Amino acid sequence: LGGNGARIRYIRSTLIPGQSRCLCLFEADHRNLVRTVNETAQFPFSSIDEAVELITP
Repeated sequence: LGGNGARIRYIRSTLIPGQSRCLCLFEADHRNLVRTVNETAQFPFSSIDEAVELITP
Protein backbone atom coordinates (compact mmCIF):
# COMPACT_ATOMS: atom_id res chain seq x y z
CA LEU A 1 0.00 0.00 0.00
CA GLY A 2 2.87 2.36 0.66
CA GLY A 3 4.78 1.29 -2.43
CA ASN A 4 3.99 4.48 -4.34
CA GLY A 5 5.70 6.63 -1.70
CA ALA A 6 2.51 7.63 0.13
CA ARG A 7 2.83 7.50 3.91
CA ILE A 8 0.38 6.27 6.52
CA ARG A 9 0.87 5.65 10.23
CA TYR A 10 -1.58 4.24 12.76
CA ILE A 11 -1.47 6.32 15.96
CA ARG A 12 -4.16 5.02 18.33
CA SER A 13 -7.79 4.03 18.85
CA THR A 14 -10.30 5.33 21.38
CA LEU A 15 -13.34 3.27 22.35
CA ILE A 16 -16.55 5.12 23.25
CA PRO A 17 -18.65 2.31 24.78
CA GLY A 18 -21.76 4.44 25.40
CA GLN A 19 -22.02 5.15 21.67
CA SER A 20 -20.71 1.75 20.48
CA ARG A 21 -17.99 3.62 18.57
CA CYS A 22 -14.29 3.26 18.06
CA LEU A 23 -12.29 6.25 16.79
CA CYS A 24 -9.06 5.31 15.03
CA LEU A 25 -6.42 7.97 14.49
CA PHE A 26 -4.04 7.77 11.53
CA GLU A 27 -1.45 10.13 10.12
CA ALA A 28 -1.49 9.90 6.34
CA ASP A 29 -0.61 11.82 3.21
CA HIS A 30 -4.24 11.69 2.09
CA ARG A 31 -7.65 10.46 3.20
CA ASN A 32 -7.99 7.88 0.43
CA LEU A 33 -4.98 6.00 1.80
CA VAL A 34 -6.73 5.61 5.17
CA ARG A 35 -9.83 4.37 3.34
CA THR A 36 -7.81 1.85 1.33
CA VAL A 37 -6.04 0.48 4.42
CA ASN A 38 -9.32 0.04 6.31
CA GLU A 39 -11.04 -1.59 3.32
CA THR A 40 -8.09 -3.95 2.77
CA ALA A 41 -8.21 -4.95 6.46
CA GLN A 42 -12.01 -5.36 6.15
CA PHE A 43 -12.43 -3.00 9.10
CA PRO A 44 -15.90 -1.43 9.00
CA PHE A 45 -16.11 2.36 9.16
CA SER A 46 -18.79 4.98 8.71
CA SER A 47 -16.62 7.97 7.83
CA ILE A 48 -13.08 9.24 7.42
CA ASP A 49 -12.54 12.83 8.45
CA GLU A 50 -9.61 15.16 8.89
CA ALA A 51 -8.79 16.04 12.49
CA VAL A 52 -6.70 18.80 14.00
CA GLU A 53 -4.82 18.10 17.22
CA LEU A 54 -5.20 20.82 19.84
CA ILE A 55 -2.26 21.08 22.20
CA THR A 56 -2.83 22.76 25.55
CA PRO A 57 0.01 24.66 27.21
